[in-house]
Amino acid sequence: MKTVKKLAAAGVLLAFAAALCAVAYYFFATANVRLDPNKLAFSENYAEVFDREDVKAAEISLSGAEKKIRLAALPPCVKEAFLAAEDKKFYRHHGLDYARIAKAAVKNIGARSFRQGASTISQQLIKNTHLSNEKTLRRKMQEIRLTKKLERRFTKDEILEAYLNTIYFGHNCYGIAGAADYYFGKSAEELSAAEAATLAAVIRSPGKYSPFLHPENCLPARNAILKRMLALGYLRQEEFDAACGQALPQKGENTVSDRTYLQGIFAELEEIGALAPYRLLHGIRIYTYLDSELQNYIENLHTDADRSGKSIVIEDNASFGISAWYTTEGCIPRQPGSLLKPLAVYAPAIEENLISPATPVADERTDFDGYSPSNYKDIYRGYISVRQALAESVNIPAVKILARLGVEKSGQYLSAMGLSLRDEDKTLSLALGGLSEGFTLPAVTGAYALFANEGIYMPPAFIRKIESKNGELLYERENRARRIFSEDTVTLLNDMLRDAAKTGTAKKLASLPFPVCAKTGTCGSEEGNTDAYAVAYTKEHTVGVWMGNADNERTNITGGGLPCHYALLLERRLYAKKTPAPLTVSPRTENVRLDAIAYEKYHEVALAHPSEPKRYTFTELFRKSNLPQKAGTAFAAPHIDASVSVKEGAVYIDLCGAEYYDIIIKRENRGKSEAIYDGKARAFCDDTVRPGEKYLYAVIPYFIDDDGNKICGKEIALPAVRIGPSTKKSLPQPFADWWKK
Repeated sequence: MKTVKKLAAAGVLLAFAAALCAVAYYFFATANVRLDPNKLAFSENYAEVFDREDVKAAEISLSGAEKKIRLAALPPCVKEAFLAAEDKKFYRHHGLDYARIAKAAVKNIGARSFRQGASTISQQLIKNTHLSNEKTLRRKMQEIRLTKKLERRFTKDEILEAYLNTIYFGHNCYGIAGAADYYFGKSAEELSAAEAATLAAVIRSPGKYSPFLHPENCLPARNAILKRMLALGYLRQEEFDAACGQALPQKGENTVSDRTYLQGIFAELEEIGALAPYRLLHGIRIYTYLDSELQNYIENLHTDADRSGKSIVIEDNASFGISAWYTTEGCIPRQPGSLLKPLAVYAPAIEENLISPATPVADERTDFDGYSPSNYKDIYRGYISVRQALAESVNIPAVKILARLGVEKSGQYLSAMGLSLRDEDKTLSLALGGLSEGFTLPAVTGAYALFANEGIYMPPAFIRKIESKNGELLYERENRARRIFSEDTVTLLNDMLRDAAKTGTAKKLASLPFPVCAKTGTCGSEEGNTDAYAVAYTKEHTVGVWMGNADNERTNITGGGLPCHYALLLERRLYAKKTPAPLTVSPRTENVRLDAIAYEKYHEVALAHPSEPKRYTFTELFRKSNLPQKAGTAFAAPHIDASVSVKEGAVYIDLCGAEYYDIIIKRENRGKSEAIYDGKARAFCDDTVRPGEKYLYAVIPYFIDDDGNKICGKEIALPAVRIGPSTKKSLPQPFADWWKK
């Protein structure tokens, strides 16, 4: 019994000691924290933007931060929506909800992490305006102490008003007034219950619940808040039903600024997860990759032929930074069409050693288990090389190669390039860029930039770093470069896309005085086109051009037309005073001489024999890891088949496989042997024979190599023939000019 009492006493002492330690730590951790009322109302809500040379290019207000509204001016549904969503006991507690804290603590202990918070509106206001976003016990202690000070100094309405005027709503909107204007185009005083619930849903995670970006997440979250408002008595049943039936807002024209580079900066600020948005509200400096002169050029670039909206992006390949960005339609995902072929099909298939530029593919109507794609204008070319198929953007070969590569494998490569597929997009139509949604122009252009960077990809960016007004580094772009393709794969692909710019679909660029790689793409139907692209790149820059309309209004623009013309103008502007450096050529590639006879006759990729005349060969580029192993036999030793027959007093010699050689025909009669023919022939007729005589013939194929050497094949001795009486008139000699007929 005494032992139990001692243990109990020891437990009490330990608990008391732990409590004393907790109290001591609380006061130690919060010793220097001070409540600053000035931070509850932001004043220096601007950002200075600097270009790539660190020259100040613009000064911008963070949207909505300068707009304040009194709580009394808001309709009751706004306050009720946020109370229902964030803190239903707000008017009953004194800053801390101990029941929620205990519940969250149990869950966090079980998960061994700070997975669930229990912050009241008062705590959120303190965290957003006074503290960092780190999840540590010290910061939590500071938050608790400052929250108590806040509650003692301000009324509940004052706290809620400050909260609504400072909370972040995504898309660079701070405060309920700015959010109402941005999302709904109205003042906060006019918000309905459904609209207020939408905004209350957005603040959970602005990137995840934005009605513009993810309506599929926003709608159920909004309706859940409306249901809570109904349960709390804030809404009657009929009001709840009406609110649930209200549609989410649609992104309007007012959300696309003429100063689209700044819109790009704003969008990137949304994506920088490590940077809490509330750290941006006390005056910041944003350092970008902006080329101010180039930006001004593309904003004013137009032609008399313009008949749709357009987007232009230029990426600096060395930094993976966006030098210029302009759009009339917004940074919206679009169907990429054939622009996706190098990314989804050709580069992955080369990397997997499935194809080379020389690989022959049958371009013919094909049914792929019910999927029957067609070529442009229903033109089919028979066997063509991968090089020609890519340069001319032929559809059937691309689908065949993807079928061999596999859609899953293609999707893995695309995902590594920042182009993730939806499940419904994992079909063979991927080869032709047929997607449910598509990708933005900067994203696709950023993927193409890896071909100028020896296969290294890094997501394109507008922002280099962000500093506070006092020079504190708040954010610096992380080096997230990663290899997608090997250098030899990229060398082959660049070589093929150089052909696309010379003789293929992007041949408008052929007039440039320097080599450029390019690809075009067009999406549409018989009713017209919705999307037209051209992407061109050198070692230094990648240029992307898209033309179309956000509302899908049809045009007759094709990728090889106006977009390619814009790419031409941009390349001329970029290199008006210099020539771009050449693209890197991998030492792990090799130009190989191939046998054109085997290629054209048998659709085989075979090495040319060393003695094969050049006129029967062609060269192609290969990875050294995927060189052809088979050699052509046509010129290893000339060989033909020959047969002899007698008809109507004349001797006929038929020759098979002789089209690539010269032929010597020898005749023996009465012990005398002589050459009676030397030249090209597929058939020969000897009508100089005499009736009743016996003749022996021999055939020798040969060719002259490029050094002038005569390379002879094995002599073919034909069976002896005897000439009977002839009634046939003499035939003209020789029949050697067959190839001219």
